[in-house]
Amino acid sequence: MRSHALTPLALTLATLAIPAHAGAMTGGATEWTQIANHVELVMQVSEAINTTSNTLMTAQATMQQLRQLPQSVTNSMNGPALEKVRALAEAYRVMSQARGTYEDAAGVLRKAATDSERLGITPSELLRLKADAAYKHGGVYQRSYEQEQEKLRRLAETSRDVQNQANTVKSIDANVKGIQFLATQNVQMQATLADIAGSISTANANAAEAARLAAVEKGRAADREREMRAARARAARTPDAGIKMPFEQQLVK
Repeated sequence: MRSHALTPLALTLATLAIPAHAGAMTGGATEWTQIANHVELVMQVSEAINTTSNTLMTAQATMQQLRQLPQSVTNSMNGPALEKVRALAEAYRVMSQARGTYEDAAGVLRKAATDSERLGITPSELLRLKADAAYKHGGVYQRSYEQEQEKLRRLAETSRDVQNQANTVKSIDANVKGIQFLATQNVQMQATLADIAGSISTANANAAEAARLAAVEKGRAADREREMRAARARAARTPDAGIKMPFEQQLVK
């Protein structure tokens, strides 16, 4: 029988996030396959961002050149063409900064799949164990867990910014290399991230409730212990406390 003990290694693994409907799956292999698909999707979007931002680099270079011109000159250049260049340059700025966020999140999912397989537990079990450890023990377990969740939250936020910029670029020039793939796949990835967030939220809620119940029981046990000590102290202070029964006196002799 394989052990599901909460090992130090399990508590330092990357966060695993399984879509909320994954509970219907059977076997860890299916979960690992799905996580692998998630990783591939995130990396595909990351590559599309790289391709698109490289294409938009010309707009960024143009804006840098325009900024070096006197304001009197740029004021006379205002118009639809310049606004489009500005919009494309802004898209380049957002996308060029976004790729690292995608790669960080992909790393979280990739390591979670690898580590859960190494431990011989399913990815969803790993998520549950990490959430339980974070809420019950705090400290390094909680910090590690929160850092991993933050990478996924940051991806969700960044992907919204990327989607807005992708839609803007499409409206200006739908032939920009990589923009069509980016716009469609990023939407799909956002749906996956929503499922992931739901699974994490459920795991956190369950772990928080378990930790609360454990704390309540611990408090009750402490109350019972205090009551027993108080009862013993009261018994020791009663007038009859020093009187010995005949058999006790015989024992003293």
